[in-house]
Amino acid sequence: MDPKKSTENGVEDSVASNDEDLYVCDQCSVASSVDSTAEEMLRNGLDPVLDWPSPDIYSPDEDCNLQQRKRSRLSSTCSAAGGDGRESENDGLSTERWRSLDETDVEPLQLDFTPVQEPGPKFLPSNCSSPLQFFQLFFPKTMMQSIVGHTNVYGSKCKDVGNPWLYISLKDLKSYIGLVIYTGLLKCSLLTEYWRESQYFSPSLPAHVMSYQKFVTIANTLHFSNTIEDEKNYLKKGTAAYERFGKILPLYQLIREACKTHFHPFQNITIDERIVAAQPRTGLKQSMEDKSTDRGYKLFALTDCICGYTWDFLIYEGKSCASQNVGLSYESVMALMDENMLGSGYKLFVDKFYTSPTLFRDLLCKKFWACGPVLSTRKGFPKISVNRLSKNAPRGTMRWIRDDNLLFIEWKDSQEVQMCSTFHKAYEGDTVQRKVKDDALRTLKEVPIPAVVLDYNRLVEFQ
Repeated sequence: MDPKKSTENGVEDSVASNDEDLYVCDQCSVASSVDSTAEEMLRNGLDPVLDWPSPDIYSPDEDCNLQQRKRSRLSSTCSAAGGDGRESENDGLSTERWRSLDETDVEPLQLDFTPVQEPGPKFLPSNCSSPLQFFQLFFPKTMMQSIVGHTNVYGSKCKDVGNPWLYISLKDLKSYIGLVIYTGLLKCSLLTEYWRESQYFSPSLPAHVMSYQKFVTIANTLHFSNTIEDEKNYLKKGTAAYERFGKILPLYQLIREACKTHFHPFQNITIDERIVAAQPRTGLKQSMEDKSTDRGYKLFALTDCICGYTWDFLIYEGKSCASQNVGLSYESVMALMDENMLGSGYKLFVDKFYTSPTLFRDLLCKKFWACGPVLSTRKGFPKISVNRLSKNAPRGTMRWIRDDNLLFIEWKDSQEVQMCSTFHKAYEGDTVQRKVKDDALRTLKEVPIPAVVLDYNRLVEFQ
């Protein structure tokens, strides 16, 4: 055997191995980069599947310069469309065109409103009048007793809560929940301040209800699920069978069912994201740019537009559970819009995170109407540039285009507004007062406003 040849082969193998390692590292870097970009888009109210400038989310094993494409992901839309973010006149040319205010639109087919139950409050006991009685509708005695049992079992196994474990009662749990509500209403910088004894500041209620040590002990051991089932579920971690909400699943399911049981929504409903503040360190916590709460659990909530009642909600499970085909916004709406529980003929109002032509068409197949603001860059939005709303158009100017059952509207207010609807006409003669510049003065004038904008502002924006 030739030593020289062997050495050369060893060097080649080493170089090849190093190249493979670098390639794998590059793949991991790209995957992490794509994931972080997707999370950033979600925080900014964008759906990574529907709003990514590329036709698809790049997978780590694509054989191209993904890092460079990622860096230009947000600028590519503007550069391809021009400085104002529009399609250039050479792109998307078609015999179709955007229509003006004076052109007549067809009246959409009107669906009958047939809810499964009569809208409004349901199954309320005649003696249900106090806040406590309403609270017990959502936290019945059986559930409270179950929480007490699970907490005692879990507490008896904990080694850092004192030995022996002092079993809590149903009264203790109610007292604890009452104090949690109390501390939410009366803000103190530290938890110990609620039990502080001082002649200047000393909240009297907490010390009379339970001791500080007992409150902290219950807070550290509060448990909603069976510990044996928790251990079985933990062994499944990293597999598709693992239940991320295992420890809160019984309470989660019960509250969702109670929300549906005691009220049925009226015809106008909306779905929106909410952030619930939370302290635990879990991978499920999110933040949103336009929400007052900094970080917490993201909820998708279906609420009644008239009274704001939450009829159903879902907890965001993380990017690993989101579909890469239709998008998180699509999946969350379709999961909440259950025609078997709701009925048909409902009018759904959503914000720009959810609005998409694919979603609205599929909702119409389930006999649900829908409308909401839409991003002009979203997949399915008309790319036609003929007679489109100009950048310097005066206030009240509108353009519209109909694509079968979908109506797309562009309307000039203080900024440009794009809307999509399956149940509105383009213009029904409505006007609104706006300040319009006239000979260097700003005066109030009546300007045209599309019915879809009027309804959306009335039912969603000013809830």
